[in-house]
Amino acid sequence: MRISQSLAIVSISIFLNACASSGQSPTRLCSNFLNRQDVIPTTNNEYPAKNPQTVALYQNNNSPHAPYRIIAMASVSRHNLLGMKRSDVEMQTMMKQLAANLGGDGLINMSNDPENLKAHVIAYQKILI
Repeated sequence: MRISQSLAIVSISIFLNACASSGQSPTRLCSNFLNRQDVIPTTNNEYPAKNPQTVALYQNNNSPHAPYRIIAMASVSRHNLLGMKRSDVEMQTMMKQLAANLGGDGLINMSNDPENLKAHVIAYQKILI
């Protein structure tokens, strides 16, 4: 019994230490873990969160007609934490929510593999003339 308690305490300590050094808020880190999603920022800039309903999906080699910047690479697992498969609609909704939380305006270069849905999160750039 004591060995399992000690192992649990060590595991939690390692997890908390990793959380503290990741640079993400503990809430976001926990949410990403529970939803089995991952984000890799490609810029140090921060963007305000947006409405997920306004996030555009650019599929089948379509691209935005406005200048943009890739702000992150995002992925969502095809299976939830319990191992149940997610529907395509649920996957797209989760990707849009993830992009919106990062301040993204759209998702490009979406790729499907048996385990994950991956995409680049973009933010439109304002051009001053």
